[in-house]
Amino acid sequence: MSKRLDVLIFGATGYTGQYVIEEMARKANQFGFKWGIAGRTANKLKQVLQEASNVTGIENLTSNVDTIVANVTNQQSLIDMCAHTKVLVNCVGPYRHYGEPVVQACLQARTHYIDICGEPQFLETIQLKYDSQAQEREITIVGSCGLDSLIADLGAETIRQECEQNNFEIALIESYLALNAPQATRGLIHFATWEAAVYGLHHANELKALRRKLFEQKLPYSKHKIERKSIFKTTIQGKSFWAVPFPGSDKSVVQRTQYFNYTKLNKKPIRFQPYFQMPSFISVVKLVFFGFIFSLFTKFKLGMQCLLKFPGLFSAGFVTKEGPTRTDCAQASFNMTFVT
Repeated sequence: MSKRLDVLIFGATGYTGQYVIEEMARKANQFGFKWGIAGRTANKLKQVLQEASNVTGIENLTSNVDTIVANVTNQQSLIDMCAHTKVLVNCVGPYRHYGEPVVQACLQARTHYIDICGEPQFLETIQLKYDSQAQEREITIVGSCGLDSLIADLGAETIRQECEQNNFEIALIESYLALNAPQATRGLIHFATWEAAVYGLHHANELKALRRKLFEQKLPYSKHKIERKSIFKTTIQGKSFWAVPFPGSDKSVVQRTQYFNYTKLNKKPIRFQPYFQMPSFISVVKLVFFGFIFSLFTKFKLGMQCLLKFPGLFSAGFVTKEGPTRTDCAQASFNMTFVT
């Protein structure tokens, strides 16, 4: 079957999918590539295209953009969907529940795969199980192309290359992520992110065995002593703040890049440690308190049910099923600082 689309967005009717559609519409309008969207319900697909048209001011999206009905519970529908496009952008999460069938469909249809996953276990499992097949079929599987963890990976790799070009050896790269949301105090996190975190922490003990299979070689990191830090206050570029280890997928993604650099390109690996900036010590105390409750409750079934049923209660209102409003998103920003 001829692939009539350059890019297809799957999960277009979800919270994140709507924003991806709007940005895709702008880029397609600028560069002229052919794109489409896919999801479970044809009517909702038309609705999100109309919403994107209203937001972007780009006319006739409902008639000019292809729509495809597909469902993660129907593997043949996923294969048929992937057969229409060269690249699939998967926005359906949590990926531990819904991601693997989409990857399998892309492999069968020889379609390149991209996602915005921030779940280390899914990312590493997919690499372990499907890397060889992807190479044989000459397709690319690229995970974590959102805030988690594209910025961290590109930043760390840029620093490594700059240091290599200048014959400067470094042992450690640290990243400090700062989120700025001046007006919003509630609903900053969408429930899907919360759900992925609940299941991710519940299954965290499975990562060690997975990584023994994935990382067969021990990396020869620098013998320079690295200070282990948990909660600390620091000053960077004249700005003082508290920092805590970042619990997302950044470290997992960057470590896999370092492993590839060493095993495939014979490049010396560099340790990487991501941190999250906190505005005050009080905010650190709150994070530790809620983090302890969260961690404790993920250890047993009833606790997980409570976390998933009452996300607002267990997150001090920061998690909602609606997610941030458009106003919240427009006012929010982030920056990531790298230190060597």
